[in-house]
Amino acid sequence: MGCALPKPARSRPNPTAPPERQGNNQPSNVHGYIPTQQGWPPWLMEVVGDAIQDWTPRRANTFEKLSKIGQGTYSNVYKARDLVSGKIVALKKVRFDHLEGESVKFMAREILVLKKLDHPNVVKLEGLVTSRICSSIYLVFEYMDHDLAGLVAGHGLNFTQPQIKCYMKQLLCGLEHCHSRGVLHRDIKGSNLLIDNQGILKIADFGLAAFYDSKQTRPMTNRVVTLWYRPPELLLGATFYGVGIDLWSAGCIFAELLAGKPIMPARTEVEQLHKIFKLCGSPSEDYWKKYRLQNATLYKPHHQYKRCILQTFKDFPSSSLPLIDTLLAIDPDHRGTTSAALNSQFFNTEPYACEPSCLPMYPPCKELDVKLRVKEARRQKALSGKAVAVMLQQELERLSALWPFQRSKQI
Repeated sequence: MGCALPKPARSRPNPTAPPERQGNNQPSNVHGYIPTQQGWPPWLMEVVGDAIQDWTPRRANTFEKLSKIGQGTYSNVYKARDLVSGKIVALKKVRFDHLEGESVKFMAREILVLKKLDHPNVVKLEGLVTSRICSSIYLVFEYMDHDLAGLVAGHGLNFTQPQIKCYMKQLLCGLEHCHSRGVLHRDIKGSNLLIDNQGILKIADFGLAAFYDSKQTRPMTNRVVTLWYRPPELLLGATFYGVGIDLWSAGCIFAELLAGKPIMPARTEVEQLHKIFKLCGSPSEDYWKKYRLQNATLYKPHHQYKRCILQTFKDFPSSSLPLIDTLLAIDPDHRGTTSAALNSQFFNTEPYACEPSCLPMYPPCKELDVKLRVKEARRQKALSGKAVAVMLQQELERLSALWPFQRSKQI
C-alpha cells in the first residue's frame, strides 16, 4: 500500500528544460542528476521503477531527528518526527555511491523486497526521503519502541513460556510470509526483531535480504547472517541455499529466549563452527558428499562430535526440544519449514501463547542503548581508575613535602 506523502514546499524545475535554465534552488546537475517528472532521481527510478511510482519524494528538512536508535555498516537509524503529520517514525539513512551500479542495486534491493511484503509481523516501509547531494537516501518506517536484543539485555528479562510462544509465533509467521513471497531475510537476530508497546513483533532490516526460488541457478554470497546466528553451511562456503538459513537463525533465537542468553557466541568463524559441531554433532559423510562445500577441506572436524541438543537443553520445556532439534539440524533440508514449525507440539500444548496485548510494557530500549550504556560504564570505570591514580600521586607528593628529611635520606 502506497503512502500519500505530501509534496515539499520547494518548487521543482521543469524536467524537460536544459540544466542551465532550471531554478537555482534545485540541484539539477549535482553529480549529474536531473529529477524525473515525479521528483525521483533517474538512477533510483532505473533500479526500483514501478515500486515507488505511487509515492512522492520527501526532503530531509521535513523531518526532525530526535535520537539515534540503530547503526550498521552502511546505515544509521534515527527516531524522528514527521513535521507535516506530527507522527513519530524511524528514518534509516542508507549510504551508497550512486555512480556505482552495484552499490545502487544493493541499496535498491531493500526497497524492492519491502514493497513485495505486506504482513503484520514485517516492518512497513512508508516512504522515501531523497538527498539533495544524492549520496544517501532515507527509508521511512513505522517507529517501534524496542528490539528484542535490547529488551532482553536492557531489562534483564526472563520471559515466561506463554511470552516466548507469543514472540516465536510472530517471528515464524513473519518468516512464513517472507518465504512465501520468495524472500530470504539472511540476518535474523535479536536486534532485527522490533517490538512495540502493543506486543507486536516485526521483522526488520532487510538490507541483506535476497529473492530466491527453489530452482536457483545463480550462486549467492555466503557472507550473510551475523556470526552467532549463521548456519554451518554458510560457514562452510555454501552459495546455493534456501529457507533453511533463516530457520537456523530462528532456532538460535528460540533457544536464546529459553536460556536467557545467546547459545553459541563466538569471535571467529572457526570458533563458531567448533561450537556448532560440539552442540549439533559432526556432519555425516553423506552430508559432505551431498553438498560438496568449498571450505570442507579447511574446516572438516578431525574429531567426531555426537549430537547433544537434548542433553544440553534438558532444562527447557519438553515440548520445545523437538522444535529446537529440528531448527538446529546440521542438514538444512532437515529443518523443515516455517509452516511445520508453527504446527509443532510446542505451540499446541499448554501453556499456550499469550496475546501480544497481554505482554508487559517496558520503557523504550534498543540494542544500541545497551551498547552505549556499557561503553559509558567502561569509560567511567577508566576515569575513576585514573582519578584514583592521580589522588595517590598527589598524596605521595604531599607526604614528601611534609617529610623532606626522609625523602633526602632515601635518595
